[in-house]
Amino acid sequence: MKKEKEHKIRNFYWLILLVISLWIISWIVTDNLYCSVADRGAFGDKFGFINSLFSGLALAGIIYSIFLQQKELSLQRTELKETKEEFKDQNFQTTFFNLLKSQNQIANDISTSISNIKTYERENSFSVKGRHFFNQSKVELQRINKVLSNDRYSNYSKWSQEDEYEGPQSQWEADDLTDSMKISFTFKYYKIDKETWENSKDQSPIDRAERLYAIFFNKFHFVIGHYFRHIYHILLFLEQTEIEKGDKTENDLEKTKVEAEFKQFAEFVQAQMSTPELFLLFYNSLSFPKLQRLLIKYNTLENLAIEDLLSTEHKIDGVNLKSRKELLK
Repeated sequence: MKKEKEHKIRNFYWLILLVISLWIISWIVTDNLYCSVADRGAFGDKFGFINSLFSGLALAGIIYSIFLQQKELSLQRTELKETKEEFKDQNFQTTFFNLLKSQNQIANDISTSISNIKTYERENSFSVKGRHFFNQSKVELQRINKVLSNDRYSNYSKWSQEDEYEGPQSQWEADDLTDSMKISFTFKYYKIDKETWENSKDQSPIDRAERLYAIFFNKFHFVIGHYFRHIYHILLFLEQTEIEKGDKTENDLEKTKVEAEFKQFAEFVQAQMSTPELFLLFYNSLSFPKLQRLLIKYNTLENLAIEDLLSTEHKIDGVNLKSRKELLK
């Protein structure tokens, strides 16, 4: 910018020098060609063209000044546009990282209780808070999967002292009774009706996975619904900003850079999540195609090992999960 200013000053000096030089040359030529005063007087009447020359030069100077002003205004507009884009990028980054902070807070604020059968005569209820819920979620999905795979449907009835005469005669019988009651209790706890249990028998592995997650989500949607909606809107915010920025770029190389930039931002989302969170996010996406599309686009599940799923048969087109050995390479 400094060099450009110095260049303009030099051009102005050269213009002044040119005008003075022309004036001196005109005087010398007139003085040498016309010696007598009379001749000089006659020529003076014709010498008015020099005034026209100077007037023309003055006009040229004005035009040149206007041109410089237009160029300066154009540079100012460019700088203003660049500054605007820079502020826009800063606002995007501020909003994005605030959303990530909120996502962590939502995960830490999770709180609920889960019930099960501890022994055949005693139910058990315990509280889960924060990210411990995601650790427990795999246990609960395995629990639902077990009852859907059970060979018979059973209704739960609580053990009472009046049933003591039918009580188990050995520890083995007590354990067997406890397992049986756990299954019947799960049918009741997750409100799995007989029709749902029967239909699950004929479903494909991925449809069955979607069904068992839907059962889990119906029970705990008030706990994790906000968490997954927030993740969806973070990724949607990334995509919309990426599209907006990409539309302003005509160069293919620049478009590639924009895609890489937002892929990196998406990696921050994944980096905030534990493996149990990625696990539950995978099964949540089975029921929510809009979220699944964004997970595939930004490869958000790339660090989830296939062994972490309930079954290696649970696969989503576009999500190529690696084995734990491949991830550790």
